[in-house]
Amino acid sequence: MGGINVGGGGHGGKKPLDSEIPLIPFIDLLLCCVMFLLVTAVWNQLARINANQQQPGQQAPQDAPPQERDKLVLQIQTTGYTLVSTASGDRTVIPKVGDAFDQEGLRNKLIERRQLDRNRRDIIVAPEDGVLYADVVAAMDIVVGEGFRDMSLSDGAAL
Repeated sequence: MGGINVGGGGHGGKKPLDSEIPLIPFIDLLLCCVMFLLVTAVWNQLARINANQQQPGQQAPQDAPPQERDKLVLQIQTTGYTLVSTASGDRTVIPKVGDAFDQEGLRNKLIERRQLDRNRRDIIVAPEDGVLYADVVAAMDIVVGEGFRDMSLSDGAAL
């Protein structure tokens, strides 16, 4: 226990005012708060997907025009996936299997693309209107899992 002497003598009819502060419950509360914050910060980091949203007209003005780089675009349509390379014009269609998206087919095509260019880390995911959010997130998980860490999300209109 911590104590505080707030003065006051014994003369003049006043009693001495000594108070004791319970420090152990305050320390316990502080440790519980620190542990809670540490645990939630770790789980927050694991559940996060890094994605950038590309919006038309938001590029910063530059002195020299940027070099046009080959863009790899994954279009998620209601009929299936389409993997497009803008510079070479390659277009790979991965149709749905029944009513479900062919996630294994997408994974295989991304592995093939990764073998062609091992240093490539960027891809643009462009879902069309009407595609369920769960299907978009599943495709994003596959993309990140296959090594395309610099994933951007676009609406497809700017492509």
